[in-house]
Amino acid sequence: MYHFDWSVLWGESGIRMLDGLYVTVKLVSLTLAFALCIGLVVGTARWLGKWYIEPVCWVYIESARNTPPLVQILFWYFSASYLLPQSIFMYMRNTGYEFTAAVVALSIYHGAFVAETIRAGLNSVSQGQIQAARALGLNFGQRMVHVILPQALRVSVPPIVNEMVGATKNTSLAMAIGVTEIAYQTKYIETYNFRGVEALVGATALYLFVCLAITAIAPVANKLLSRHMLPARPLPQPLLSE
Repeated sequence: MYHFDWSVLWGESGIRMLDGLYVTVKLVSLTLAFALCIGLVVGTARWLGKWYIEPVCWVYIESARNTPPLVQILFWYFSASYLLPQSIFMYMRNTGYEFTAAVVALSIYHGAFVAETIRAGLNSVSQGQIQAARALGLNFGQRMVHVILPQALRVSVPPIVNEMVGATKNTSLAMAIGVTEIAYQTKYIETYNFRGVEALVGATALYLFVCLAITAIAPVANKLLSRHMLPARPLPQPLLSE
């Protein structure tokens, strides 16, 4: 019979778990910020359908989303010194090489999925509204900011939130290159205290907390993006003949 010892989650081990939570939240925040920027630019570029940019976007999206994220993390960890300019490589080393490599890899990976989500949201906007905005004299930037993007983002919120949750779970792969996030600290506790079950329960609770916090963003974002819409009117009821 296994005897649980939950005291392992207090003291030094508990501090390590909280440190891992901090690193995970920081990694998720930076990854999502860069992934949303990449997805917005690439998704919009592919939606425009220009012949000179469409092949480049296609190659990036298919290469990124059809390669395992762990492979991409290892790729950037071992090859950044050869692919990136020396100044950027030195900046990565000075700011935490393992952490920065994980941010780059996960941002590129999830940015591809966000790009396709944004493109699908842009395709959902009716051509009639786009033509009406053009007829009012709005230039491309004004049409995107005031007409197209608000509607596209409202449709894209649920899949983007799912992608954010997926990015949170994929941060655990960064332990492969030594990033001290939750999974890394869990492995450390299991190695030195031989209490893997208790450590995994604590890690599960922390991941669940972060993912539920991200999921709670969806209704708030939907409400903000739908505040300009009129409430649906009830359909008139047919008159019943006597």
